[in-house]
Amino acid sequence: MKNMEHIEYTYKHRKIVMLLARKYFKENKEVLEQVKYHDLDKLFMYLFYDKKTVSKIHRNLCSHHDNDLEKSYLDYVEMVLDWESARYTKPDKPLNAYETLYNFYPNMIEVILPILKEIGIDKPNMPMEEDIIEYVNSLNEVTCDDIEEEMNSYVKLLLRK
Repeated sequence: MKNMEHIEYTYKHRKIVMLLARKYFKENKEVLEQVKYHDLDKLFMYLFYDKKTVSKIHRNLCSHHDNDLEKSYLDYVEMVLDWESARYTKPDKPLNAYETLYNFYPNMIEVILPILKEIGIDKPNMPMEEDIIEYVNSLNEVTCDDIEEEMNSYVKLLLRK
């Protein structure tokens, strides 16, 4: 299948973002609702477009990325979860959310740092959490059925909105 490695990666990444949301925002139903949709658009776009095109479209149209779209508190929370998850899912991106903020998005310190403090990840060089690592390792074998179920759940969410 076209782009299968990117589809599998996105599936795993979504699972980690959702796990981090449950861990850090377990009582905040708005955050948990927001991350249900995290990067789901990419799963569908990968069926038709190459990675570079998907990334460009996604970054321009999703408010959890640094773009010109208006952002809410929930968008910034999703951005933090996205950054924090990268060190668990992308070996070439070992920075935690705090380090990502200061290295790449210093213009957002005023709005992002309070969120990092709220969830206790407001320091550099924080060790990776064992429970997250274990969960990442449990996701090694992603099947077409897993991906199909994920995509079907997205369609159902959209139809019920």
